[in-house]
Amino acid sequence: MRQLAASLATLLLCLGASAQPFPFGLFDFGRQQEEPKTRKTALAYDVNFDFNFDNREFARTEGLYTSSGTLFQALATPSIGIDIMPDSRLSHRVMAGIDIAKNLGESPALPGQEKLQNLGLFREITLYYRIRYVGDKTIITGYAGILPRRFMQGEYSSAFFSDSLLVRDRNIEGALLTIQRPRAMYEFGCDWMGMKGPSRRERFMLFTTGEAFPVDWFSLGWALTGYHYACADEYGQVADNILAEPFVKFSLGSLAGMQDLTAKLSFLGGLQRRRDISMDFSVPYGGQLRLLARNWNVGIDNTTYVGTSQMPFYNDIDDGGYKFGSQFYYGNPMYRIHASGAWNSIGWYDRAEVFYAPRIAGFLDLKISLVFHLTGDASAPFRYAGWQQKLSLVFDLDRLLHQTKKLTKEKRKIYHFDQTL
Repeated sequence: MRQLAASLATLLLCLGASAQPFPFGLFDFGRQQEEPKTRKTALAYDVNFDFNFDNREFARTEGLYTSSGTLFQALATPSIGIDIMPDSRLSHRVMAGIDIAKNLGESPALPGQEKLQNLGLFREITLYYRIRYVGDKTIITGYAGILPRRFMQGEYSSAFFSDSLLVRDRNIEGALLTIQRPRAMYEFGCDWMGMKGPSRRERFMLFTTGEAFPVDWFSLGWALTGYHYACADEYGQVADNILAEPFVKFSLGSLAGMQDLTAKLSFLGGLQRRRDISMDFSVPYGGQLRLLARNWNVGIDNTTYVGTSQMPFYNDIDDGGYKFGSQFYYGNPMYRIHASGAWNSIGWYDRAEVFYAPRIAGFLDLKISLVFHLTGDASAPFRYAGWQQKLSLVFDLDRLLHQTKKLTKEKRKIYHFDQTL
């Protein structure tokens, strides 16, 4: 544990040394200022549409990691609100909206109740406040409330958040802060997932990620989550799950004349405990290499992990009779690695994706992909687990209304963001 803490501290010092100095004076916007004579106000509105098809075939390992099935959903999130702009650099926004989601082929209404069917399509509301400060080379954006998860700017491995989670849990209930610079990006957030109540645990997650580019083709970064899984009214038992990923990344696409050519080398380390069993932490660990090559809108994205299981308590049953499973682990269940045997023995997992992602428009994303999953451990050195066929289409009106202005360094894009208030 001390070694992990020392490694993280060293990484943060390196990031601080390599990134541009942070202009702390930008926080002057929080001080009391003279009331302006006029304020600019405007109606704010947005529509995000998301269409997802994900067919999963895991017959060879059915029940070991995940189950076969098809996720097929159309979702739209219309929202409306108001913008208040005291000056050219600062804006306040309040928005309210609702997720309208339909699992294709699902007919929840009983015969004779067809008129009620559409009411079941209205899911979770979104309701949030946003403050944004735009400086010459820095943008600070803060959110509070129930906000779309798509506002997260950081890069998280699927060991943190599985693709199925991103489909079924689209919103954050809490707060999010992002800081963007020409050569760096930092993000901090809190997601309050459960308020203690009848058959409902108190649950929340703190998360952060960051990345800094000392040079155009090389970056250092981290991702970190801390998850607290506490008690319901009827039963107790508290558990903690901390996962950290310091990484280095080589972005060689521009040098190679390709759309993308990236190698990302990470260390995945966790601290987990069930306090009813022991106050000592279990320490899963391993190394991960992600290789991404893309040109002519066609690409290969391969991630290989070698190490212990990242989910030692996955099959445990709590004192309420519930499996820890995906309620305690939000990452890809393939990171369990082992179909049998001790969790802390070494194994491996490989995720290979072949995809086609044409650039249609700045406000529209389309991706078609085939994903293959392989694992291995002492009991079975090589195991083909299964595969997925996926299609996703995302329409984002906000990206159309507010075209992005790129922050550049020597005419080469490092990070980009919307500078429109």
